[in-house]
Amino acid sequence: MILITGGTGFVGSYLVPRLAKSEEKIKCLVRSFAKAEALWDYGVELALGDVTDPQSLREAIQGVDRVIHLVAIIRESKEATFNGVNVQGTRNVVQAAQESDVKRFIHMSVLGANPDPSYRYTYSKWHGEEAVRSSNLEFIIFRPSVMFGQGFGFIDRLKQSLTMFPFIAPVPGSGKARFQPISVEDTVSCLIQALEGGKAGQTYEIGGPEHLTYEEMLDTVIHVLGIRRVKVHIPMPLMRLAVMMMERTMRDPPATSVELAQLDLDNTTDLDSVERHFGFKPMALNQGLGYIKPS
Repeated sequence: MILITGGTGFVGSYLVPRLAKSEEKIKCLVRSFAKAEALWDYGVELALGDVTDPQSLREAIQGVDRVIHLVAIIRESKEATFNGVNVQGTRNVVQAAQESDVKRFIHMSVLGANPDPSYRYTYSKWHGEEAVRSSNLEFIIFRPSVMFGQGFGFIDRLKQSLTMFPFIAPVPGSGKARFQPISVEDTVSCLIQALEGGKAGQTYEIGGPEHLTYEEMLDTVIHVLGIRRVKVHIPMPLMRLAVMMMERTMRDPPATSVELAQLDLDNTTDLDSVERHFGFKPMALNQGLGYIKPS
């Protein structure tokens, strides 16, 4: 049986239906049965619990031989912090897996995970990876670049920034930070392959077939939406100030200070990373953005 943490999240919402088509037995860790009703349709078992609750994990992992750990947060709140979820939550899942009969542990990290505390999100993901690497589990770590697909992710944040202003498209700084956007469906295809045949102890950095700057991705979104905008490059000091103000006044701003800081770093890997490791060519960004078009 496979235990999936984060089965109702962005990646999980694609992974569970794909795995459900096979003969695999699936169990999903959920914080609320009511919020996970959609998972019942796939015939999966639901286990009530939370990665921050070690006892609930010990109970959920009973009878499980493989774990796919997807749970993480990209924005903090009073209830959930990077350290509490991305770091300690991962440690809890790893500990529960070590105490059980888990044969394979797949951990979802991010491209750019690093030990520099200046970048709080990727710093927390690095420490989550360290918990996995220091275990005695047969593990595989995935580091995808930004993902796109139906749901709410990085591309939706770009769209959100465009809807805030009727005539302009704000570009932070030079707009030259590079990304390698990958379809969430392609990410799931890689995960499924690794579930059975991936090399233990491997960290796979994966991305789409092209390196795109922030500005180039913004151009793609503008084109797909069929709108006109004048791009305005905003100096980073002013952008940081604007984001700080939005964080204080908006419940769900298009960007946070933590996310803005990440633009200091490129988010890319080898262009043939997916094809070389998993045998298929991933979808390009402009081929997979139909879901953001106005209905």
